[in-house]
Amino acid sequence: MAELQEQIDIYGRKILFELDKNARLSATAIGKKIRKSKQFVDYRIKKLEKLRILSNYVTVIDYSKLGYQSIRIYFKLHNITTEQQKELENDLIKDKEVWWFVSIQGHWDIAYAMAVKDILEFYSYWDKVMAKYRKYIKDNLIVVYTHITQYPKAFLIGKKNNEAGTTVGASKKIEIDSFDLRLLKNLSDQARMPLLELAQKLDTSPQVVRNHIKKLEKNKVIQGYRASIDVSFLGYRYYKSYLNFLNTDRLKELQQFCLEHPNIMNINRTIGFRDFEIELLAQNFQEFEAIMDEIRDNFKGMIDDFIFIIARKEKKMVYFPFE
Repeated sequence: MAELQEQIDIYGRKILFELDKNARLSATAIGKKIRKSKQFVDYRIKKLEKLRILSNYVTVIDYSKLGYQSIRIYFKLHNITTEQQKELENDLIKDKEVWWFVSIQGHWDIAYAMAVKDILEFYSYWDKVMAKYRKYIKDNLIVVYTHITQYPKAFLIGKKNNEAGTTVGASKKIEIDSFDLRLLKNLSDQARMPLLELAQKLDTSPQVVRNHIKKLEKNKVIQGYRASIDVSFLGYRYYKSYLNFLNTDRLKELQQFCLEHPNIMNINRTIGFRDFEIELLAQNFQEFEAIMDEIRDNFKGMIDDFIFIIARKEKKMVYFPFE
């Protein structure tokens, strides 16, 4: 426990925050930001990885620019043992189209997101899943995601966020070549991979890789690089609220409120369920309630009602869930 507390002191939190904003930052660059040496930062990162507080580093890829759209699926299960549920979850996680998967508590038991080219491709997938698992699925919900915006985890350093974050899912398709696709696939779940290693994997030079990364960033195919942080080590849990609106007159104000709030990490716009989604991190249910009360009080007359879920465990997150 002492070792754990050492790694997540104020410097551990600052390192996590910088990696969450840009996982490709070098130890030297992070050291300059937090006024510590490269060796200090390297040591802390390795310890955070060893303790599994840092599990991996993902490249935020706007899949809509590659011609895909995101669909999120919720299942309420019944007539199923724990072993059968584990088998079902592992089966879904293995699907190449699935880019996010989480077990939850509340009205639903599991939720996951997948990337598909069109509704017919999704129907083929859905038909296969229902044929295999219908007997275990008591209820389901299918939602199309149009905008998924993610903010830095400013609660790590106890400050308001002031950065726009990343947004995926709201762009028109652009043409990219096979080299860029290979590059994205390699970077998708290894965002800190050095240029030299990437160049060796792609059989080219580091300068060529650097140029292609810059082009993908300029075209906003690559939106950013994030660290996967297990916030449970810090005593936080993931909550998600689904809001219905009476009107959208103050929508931009609500979005700005969410951007600045240190506990709010995502906002989503969807078709097929509720008007607005807020994903946040709180240390307990009382803190979650206090944040939602603050939102309802600040936006009185706009918010009709909300429902929520609590995440048990995120089991998959990758922004390149296709071949």
